[in-house]
Amino acid sequence: MRKGTKIALAASALVLAGAAGLSSLAVADYRGSHGAKHHKASYSGHGHHGWGHHGRSQRKHWRKARRMDRMMERFDTDGDGKLTQSELDDARKALLAKHDGDKDGKLSLAEFQNLWLEFMHRRMVRGFQRIDRDGDAAITVEEFLKPYSKVVERMDRNEDGVLDKEDRRHKRHHMDDDAKGKKRDG
Repeated sequence: MRKGTKIALAASALVLAGAAGLSSLAVADYRGSHGAKHHKASYSGHGHHGWGHHGRSQRKHWRKARRMDRMMERFDTDGDGKLTQSELDDARKALLAKHDGDKDGKLSLAEFQNLWLEFMHRRMVRGFQRIDRDGDAAITVEEFLKPYSKVVERMDRNEDGVLDKEDRRHKRHHMDDDAKGKKRDG
């Protein structure tokens, strides 16, 4: 699956999912655009083998490092390159206070929505820019459809022109089924 398709699918899932289960991301695991650049440039673990079998642990390690960098950038208030629990707690308290409109020491769903939107705005803009390929600050129907233009073709494992339950099975299972059928027939 191409990167653009994955991004479009992820953006669609976020829209459909709403705020369910996202509070921990919004508060502690900020996923803004900063912090990723130097890791992408310096990381070369995927080499000529791509991200295959061994790449899973490498991707996991890379994502963990990016999360740590983002936390450091956001919460290391004294800039010493070290994050203490006190710094983290103080930053989170300040964040809650900033969005606590009625100053009752709690966030209602409406107040949390403002916090969430602040955190997700950068991601939303990046998603928009990825779809707006010509950079004219407007998404045309063609640009909106392009990330999905070959989804069925790519995912249609049995090549019947539609996606159904059979296409969700791994190719290996199809090969196993074929081999079993041949054994029975032979």
